Amino acid sequence: MNAGKVAAFVKEAAISEDDLRSYTDFAHPPEDGYGRQMVYQGKHFEIMVMSWLPGDYSAVHDHGHTSWGAVQVFGHVMHQTFAVKKGVFTLSKKEILPYGSVVKVNNPLIHQMGNITSGPYLTLHIYGNDAYEGEVTADARIFELETGLIKHTNGGAFFNLPDHQVYDVEEMPEIDPETLIHQAAILLQYYQRYDKEKQTNLSRKLINRLNL
Repeated sequence: MNAGKVAAFVKEAAISEDDLRSYTDFAHPPEDGYGRQMVYQGKHFEIMVMSWLPGDYSAVHDHGHTSWGAVQVFGHVMHQTFAVKKGVFTLSKKEILPYGSVVKVNNPLIHQMGNITSGPYLTLHIYGNDAYEGEVTADARIFELETGLIKHTNGGAFFNLPDHQVYDVEEMPEIDPETLIHQAAILLQYYQRYDKEKQTNLSRKLINRLNL
């Protein structure tokens, strides 16, 4: 299997938003950033449905052991991809995925999704690996630009992961200043979900990082 084939399968299946209604999670905790429901978990692939309220964002992340996959969107989704160029972590592309579109996922993909519209919507995610048996999306990396750390987790691609969801940490490469500033705007919006004291502490850490 490869990303092109699975994307073609998803398009041919003609899945509708109504088909996914029973997997919605719009009541997700605000700090999670989006809702995440497993639909199917097999030996070599997983299917999940994500629920996005206005203002919801994922953290910048990859997909662990995933070698191929596809995402179908049922809203106008903000999508950003990142890459390390000449040793510097950089925002490489920003786009709006139109309703119904299907995008391919491969192992090198580092990206972020978010809802910048005024209404909720769902996205369908399929991740697989023909050579790996187990949790395909395990050992995902969360790229915390605000701390300069990469955090390994078996959970969702959420901001500000609690320590018990992180089992390994490494340093990020040098971060492009414009990329960090762009991400700071998203993070400050996300911090508004917290109580005032925690919001202040998180904002202070981010400001200190911007001053580096």
